[in-house]
Amino acid sequence: MPSVPGRNRRLESVVSVLLLAVLLLIAVGVLIKQADSDMTRFGLDANSALYSEKTQTGLQEPPDLAALLPKGFKEFSPPETYEAANLYEKINGKAPLYLDAGFLNLFTQRFASQDDESLWMELYLFDMAALRNAFSVYSVQKRADVETLPDMQFAYKTTNALFLVHGRYYIELLGSDESPDLLAAMTDVADNVTSRLKVTKTAQIPELNLFPQENIIPGSIKLSLKDTFGFEDLTDTFSCHYKLNDQSITAFISRRPDARNAQLIAKSYSDFLIENGATNKTAGNEVLKNIGARVLDFYDTTEIIFTVGPFVGGIHEAEDQKAAEEQAVKLIDKLTESAKTQK
Repeated sequence: MPSVPGRNRRLESVVSVLLLAVLLLIAVGVLIKQADSDMTRFGLDANSALYSEKTQTGLQEPPDLAALLPKGFKEFSPPETYEAANLYEKINGKAPLYLDAGFLNLFTQRFASQDDESLWMELYLFDMAALRNAFSVYSVQKRADVETLPDMQFAYKTTNALFLVHGRYYIELLGSDESPDLLAAMTDVADNVTSRLKVTKTAQIPELNLFPQENIIPGSIKLSLKDTFGFEDLTDTFSCHYKLNDQSITAFISRRPDARNAQLIAKSYSDFLIENGATNKTAGNEVLKNIGARVLDFYDTTEIIFTVGPFVGGIHEAEDQKAAEEQAVKLIDKLTESAKTQK
């Protein structure tokens, strides 16, 4: 059958229009995807949408904050709830710290004195999903010049604020003024939290018991969940400070999935330091030599990196090599002893 030029041209035109339409739809889809993922324009990282979705599917019933009221105080504002997607509205600038640590929800409310409304406190109850996450935020934000509360496991106060961990919750109480009466009321709220807010009592952080206690600075243990000492692969790392021979020493441990992974991370961290200016030094202690520890000079400070089973451990930026090696050996002995008891 002979071809019909007009019909062919019309068919070609239709096909061309359809192809253009498909390409346009693809382009629109790409633009929408990019717009959805570009959350940095609003002060959020790209993972915020995932956190928001997780919150929406597992949002728990808000706790009754009014039940935590101290004597002589009243509700001064309605309770508020924040999720991952809008946490930045309440704590602008600090939201990434909480999101990276497993944040689920923030419940907050103000309480004021019945006698003097100028004396008020704001309660921040962060649901961090697990004790480990809550402790990480608490420890990273803890200041050096604070007063530890001995009757609570993780708690301290300043002249106008109180901070504590209770199970999966990290709690802040911020006062309107420096007042002994207000601080006493905050302590009552903390007591109410620990007695009335149900948590998993069996939750523990075993790494806290792996640091030698001799010469340790009380309350100095911190948990860094990511990018420890600026190295992205050194995650889930505990550190603490010691005072040894008038020297301040930072020790650290990170539990890895197995011994092989620990060795890989230790080597990668050593290589990272060398790439950034560190140089090899000779270990003076035989224990460090026998275990294959790396001793490095890092801009006139001493870094020590070693592994014991699934643990990466070491000393960070010590001023004196001898003191650093002494503390490293104590940490090695403690980790070795722990490994034997767990077999």
